Amino acid sequence: MNMERLTTQVQYDEAKAKVEQLIAEATEKGMLEPDMDNEYTRQITALSTLMAHYEDEFLNILPLRQKSPLIASIENYFYAHGMRQKDGARLLGINESQLSQILSGRRRISMSFAKRLHTKLGINANLILDYA
Repeated sequence: MNMERLTTQVQYDEAKAKVEQLIAEATEKGMLEPDMDNEYTRQITALSTLMAHYEDEFLNILPLRQKSPLIASIENYFYAHGMRQKDGARLLGINESQLSQILSGRRRISMSFAKRLHTKLGINANLILDYA
């Protein structure tokens, strides 16, 4: 399949089927590990890019919002320890409203809060520095 642009649903469906086939083959052969560069990964990337452009132009799909790895780590800690947001706020020494604002990205993480994330939740300091 060699295309410059997808313009029909049929082409999109064919590209999707090809990507699924390539993923299955590459996985079976152990050629789909992170940071691998081979013919499978290049074809999958190229077709996925064509599909994304088609989706943007014709399907009107809203892009997914990615959660910060730091926020995900905080939420994962709470989940793993059976904690609700108010429990986490209490553990971290802030009120629930402040924690809610931090988790939603409406409030920046202060240095003192960053230290508590590291000491109380055991979150990696480099992760905190990179995403706070």
